Amino acid sequence: MVNIRICPKCKEATLKSGFNVSGWLAPNFVECQKCGYAGYFYIEIDPEDYKLDPEDPIDPEDYKLDPEDKLSDSEEF
Repeated sequence: MVNIRICPKCKEATLKSGFNVSGWLAPNFVECQKCGYAGYFYIEIDPEDYKLDPEDPIDPEDYKLDPEDKLSDSEEF
């Protein structure tokens, strides 16, 4: 099964392999067809995970930190 490459900037599956002069030992260079991102970093996911459930939207409020949960300077790890 082939994994899907996601653009880290626009979060779309519109990446294509870019030209890499450095040879076979270098990481894959990719370019996004939608936003123009070009670089070596991309997100790779399983095709089954790419299909999101429209009934279950992600709410950014769920990921906000509570100021009371912050570690104090005296707490050790």
